[in-house]
Amino acid sequence: MDRRIFLGDLTRYAALAAATPSLERLTRRLRFADTPFALGVASGDPHAGGGVLWTRIAPRPLDPDWGMDGVRARVGWEVAEDERFAKIVQQGTYSAVPELGYSVHVELEGLAPDRWYFY
Repeated sequence: MDRRIFLGDLTRYAALAAATPSLERLTRRLRFADTPFALGVASGDPHAGGGVLWTRIAPRPLDPDWGMDGVRARVGWEVAEDERFAKIVQQGTYSAVPELGYSVHVELEGLAPDRWYFY
């Protein structure tokens, strides 16, 4: 890669990051009348130490913006060893934003190989 192109791209990304409001500040607690996971939750891309959890926040999948009206949403996620979630092994939050179609894409690492997990 050419050094000038790299430095130019780096400068543009830094300016964009400075001009973009913090996701933390724009995200708020939402209440849904129906399930926000109308399209389901999936896992995939398995490997020995983890995989990916994926969903899209879509309380009304056929409406514009999937019924989210441009609001950013914070999604809590958990991975457990048992179906009752008595032993949670990983957890976290993810910001679902309109710019990414309210998709949630959590990459899991550090799980034990060759066993079942619940999410």
